[in-house]
Amino acid sequence: MLQPIVECHTGTLYGVEALTRGFEGLSLGAPAVLLDRAAELGVLCELERLLHRKAIAAFCCLPDPQQRRLFLNLDGRTLALTAGLQVLEGAADELRRHGLPASNLCIELSERHETVSLPGFRRTLLQCRKRGMLFAADDFGRGHSEIRLLFDGGIDYIKIDHFLIENLSKDPRKRLFVGRIAGFAHTLGLMVIAEGVETEADFLAARELGCDLIQGHYVAWPCTMPDTVLPIYPALVSAVGKERRRRSEAGDSELLLAAIEHLETVERDDHIERAFEIFRRSGDQSVIPVVDRVGAPKGLVRERDLRAFIYGRFGRDLLQNPNTQNTVAKFLVECPVASVHADADALLGIFGAAPPGCDGLLLHDAGRYVGFVSAGALVGLLHEKRLRLALDQNPLTRLPGNLSVAAHAADASIRSDQARHLCYLDFDHFKPFNDRYGFRVGDRAIILFAEAMRRHFPERDGVFLGHIGGDDFFIGVHGLEGAEFEARIRALLEDFAGSAAMFYETHERSEGRVPGKDREGRERSFPLLRCSAAVLEISARQPGCDPDKLLTEVARLKSIAKASDDGVAWSILELPQVPTRRSPEDDALDEPSRMRAAAAK
Repeated sequence: MLQPIVECHTGTLYGVEALTRGFEGLSLGAPAVLLDRAAELGVLCELERLLHRKAIAAFCCLPDPQQRRLFLNLDGRTLALTAGLQVLEGAADELRRHGLPASNLCIELSERHETVSLPGFRRTLLQCRKRGMLFAADDFGRGHSEIRLLFDGGIDYIKIDHFLIENLSKDPRKRLFVGRIAGFAHTLGLMVIAEGVETEADFLAARELGCDLIQGHYVAWPCTMPDTVLPIYPALVSAVGKERRRRSEAGDSELLLAAIEHLETVERDDHIERAFEIFRRSGDQSVIPVVDRVGAPKGLVRERDLRAFIYGRFGRDLLQNPNTQNTVAKFLVECPVASVHADADALLGIFGAAPPGCDGLLLHDAGRYVGFVSAGALVGLLHEKRLRLALDQNPLTRLPGNLSVAAHAADASIRSDQARHLCYLDFDHFKPFNDRYGFRVGDRAIILFAEAMRRHFPERDGVFLGHIGGDDFFIGVHGLEGAEFEARIRALLEDFAGSAAMFYETHERSEGRVPGKDREGRERSFPLLRCSAAVLEISARQPGCDPDKLLTEVARLKSIAKASDDGVAWSILELPQVPTRRSPEDDALDEPSRMRAAAAK
C-alpha cells in the first residue's frame, strides 16, 4: 500500500511511503512479526526484494513518478547480511528498468534495530550514495541511535515519530522538542517529515514548528490503487491559505522576495570545471548551490575553497587531470535548508542556529531548489523586521499595533481544536476625561490600562495583547475556557474602573459624574471613565473563515457593549460545519450497513 507524503506549505504530493499490508492473512499481528519470521527462516533478503519490487511497480503507476520520491522501509538486519547491499542495488536496478534514477529512492532506516553499528553499514551506505540513493531516519524520537545516524549515517530526512506529533498543538513540551529537532535538522541541511498527523490542528502546529513534509490520516489513508493518490491535496491548500494571507499582511512575502537570489546550480556528480565556468561568468558570485539529480538542494561550492586551485601554479592542471575524480561532491559544503514558503522569523531562526561562517540558506519548494538567501541578506531581513516591529509598536504602551492585531485575527480564523476569544476594548467617556484633566493624565490612564491587561492576561503561549491606538485595545487568547476568559475580562474592567476613579476629585467620585462638553460642544454631565469589552468566541473545531469577518463582527459588538450596563457584549461565532473526514472502513460500509451501525450506536 502507498501512503502520500505531502509538502506542508503547498499541499502538493512529494512522495509516497510503501507500507506492508496483508500480513493478517498469515496469522501475523504486524509487519514486524512477518520480518522476524522471515529472519528466523533465513529468507529476509528474499522477502525484502519481493516487497521492493511490488512497491516500485505501484510507485511507477503514479502520475509523474519522476517528480516523486519512493520511501522504502528496510529492516536493519538486512544490512548485516552479505546480500544486504545486493537488496538495495536490486531496488535501484528495478527503478532503472522503469526509466527512473536511483535518486527517486529513499531508504528508511528503522530504529527497531541498531543500524549504525552493524558490520558493513558505512560501506553499504557509501555504495548506495554513489548511485544517488537517499536515506531517512525513521521513527525519530523513539530509538536509541538516532543522533549517530544524523552525524555518521549520511541521512537526508528525519521522520519524527507519531508519538511526538499526536496532540502536538496542545502539548507545549512536544512543541518545544519538535521545534528544536526541526531547527537542528535544517541547520544540518536535512528535511523533516511529521509522521502520523491526524488532525488539522496538529498539521498546522507541525508546519509552524518547521516540519517540511507531513504524512498521516489527515492527509490520506494508505491505498492500494495508485490512481487514488492525488497530485495536490485541497484540504491542506485551504488550511495554509489563511496563513499565507497573514504572512502577506505582515510584509514577510515582500521581504523574502527581495532577498532571494536565483543562482545557477551544479549537480553533485558534475566535474568541478563546470563550477569554474559559472564563477568566471559571474564575477561577483561567491557560492554555487549544489543539487541532486531531481533538484533537491544538497549544499554549496564556495569560490574561496577553489582559490588555491584557481591561482596555484599547477592547481587547474591537477583538477583537469582525467585520472582524478574531481567532481563537485569533493568540494561540497553543508548549508542549512528551508522552505521558500516559511516566514521570515522561521528563516532567521534556522540561520541563527547555524555555525559561525554560514554563507546563508538554500530555499526549496516541495523539496526542489528555488533560490539562495545570503548571510548579508538575512542580516538585512532581520533589521527590516525589527524596524517594522518598532514602527508597529505603540510608543506609549510598548504593545503591538494594527499590523500585529490583523495577523492575530488571521491566526484565529484558522480551524483549531482549541477555543479562541477575540476582545476589542474601548474606553467610555474618555474625551470629557481628557478635556478636564489634560492629555498627560489621559496618557497615564492609557498606561494604567495596559499594565492592568498584563496583570490579568500574563503574556504566554496563546495570549496576545495589542494596542490599536488611542484608547482602543485588543486581547486575543487561544485555549482558554469561556467562563475563565469572561471572569478575567470582568476583573480587568473592574480593576481599571477602580484605578481610574482615583484621578477624579472626591466629590466627583461620590456623585459618579463630572461636567463636560460632548462632541458637539454642548455642556452636559458624564459618567466616570470605564472600559467596554466586545468579545467574540470561536468554539473549538469551528471551520476556518475570512479574518475580516472576525474583525467586522467584533466591531459590531463594540457599540452593543458601550450601550450595556456592565460594558460587556458577547457573541459566539456560528459557521456551517464541514463533514468530518471518513476512513476507508467507513466508506466500505454500504447504506444498510451504515444504518445498522448508526442504530447500534
